Amino acid sequence: MNILVLNPEERIPSHVGVIITTEKESEGIDFGHDKILIADTRPQATLDKALSLLFGEDFNQIIIGIDPGKYPGIAVLGNNKTISVHHVSVGDVCPLLKRTMELFEKKKIIVRIGHGARLIRSQLINGILDLGLAVEMVDETGTTPNLGKGVHGQVISDIIAAINIALIPGKLVGKQFIEPSNGEVRVIQESSREYSNGRSTLPRLLARKVAKGELTLDEAMERHRNV
Repeated sequence: MNILVLNPEERIPSHVGVIITTEKESEGIDFGHDKILIADTRPQATLDKALSLLFGEDFNQIIIGIDPGKYPGIAVLGNNKTISVHHVSVGDVCPLLKRTMELFEKKKIIVRIGHGARLIRSQLINGILDLGLAVEMVDETGTTPNLGKGVHGQVISDIIAAINIALIPGKLVGKQFIEPSNGEVRVIQESSREYSNGRSTLPRLLARKVAKGELTLDEAMERHRNV
């Protein structure tokens, strides 16, 4: 997908699929009303709408791949073509999927998630099922690439893994029962110390609730402060 930056007085090439502009400038553009998009104050929202206009009617099915972790990699594919990629916090995954559902409301959407990061994976599956989406768990072995010379960063690695996960059929799963181990609870407690710059540590009861997805770390820390 190519992006052109044009001045208002320039001629719009015939191959352009979507025009992003301001409401004022749109009045002087003669290029098909259904292909003109008024820019949103949120850049990502504008891009998502543009992608929907470009591709939404051509895809029979949307597949969303998720590489679970503290900051999951997410890839949205249509007919095995990558439409968009994201790298967000765990708490932002379901809102992102909800926006994707709104963009492709007439399309069948399947979510495929890697089998790693057990607690986070289970929390995400439960949240995604609550959105009404089907979820397949995928064996993610071999989906994370070795980054070659000149290519760096966990973000890139997570996103490529998410694309690979989206392309692998998995096994449909239902609601997950989450029973954190002592080690997983300790990881939450260590995270709470980092969160508070070493000033506070969550007690096991609250840390366990975070591990089970019953509370976010923010909510648990707030409760701990108010005790």
